[in-house]
Amino acid sequence: MTNDKKIKPIGTTDLFGISGVSKSDRRIQLLGALDEASAALSLAKAFIQDEEDKQSLETCQSQLSSLMGFVASIGTNHDLNDDEQFFAQELEELEGKLENLKEAVTLPRKFIFFGDNPQTGTLDIARTIIRRAEREATLILNEFGVKLDNGRQYLNRLSTLCYLLILKYRS
Repeated sequence: MTNDKKIKPIGTTDLFGISGVSKSDRRIQLLGALDEASAALSLAKAFIQDEEDKQSLETCQSQLSSLMGFVASIGTNHDLNDDEQFFAQELEELEGKLENLKEAVTLPRKFIFFGDNPQTGTLDIARTIIRRAEREATLILNEFGVKLDNGRQYLNRLSTLCYLLILKYRS
């Protein structure tokens, strides 16, 4: 009996149209960081009661998935167009949410530690994971010569969203 499925070598995966990509490939590293950011948003979402805030985080997860698709296409025959308008609408939507939240919260005058409830604790974890993903995106996209300016800015603003939600949910 023959099996038509090819078994991938240990330590490899696929990108769009490319098989056998090493799990140590920098694109895979960035995909993992973005996936962790989405999972952190998922955890935070589980503790938030406000349906509008939950929906905002879910939208951000969907948008992170789109960024992951872009990253998975880098250096492949399916390379997505990295023009000035790519991810502009998503960034604009997120910045609109930030403006609304800034009006609803009071910014602290000193450094504060969060975690006084499950909402602020999980949002703080999400914020730091997103910041790390942003740093990795900067490093890796620079290595590949990819601008993705709106996507990079989106990650920065996404961590700000988490911060503002933390302020909203403080006890």
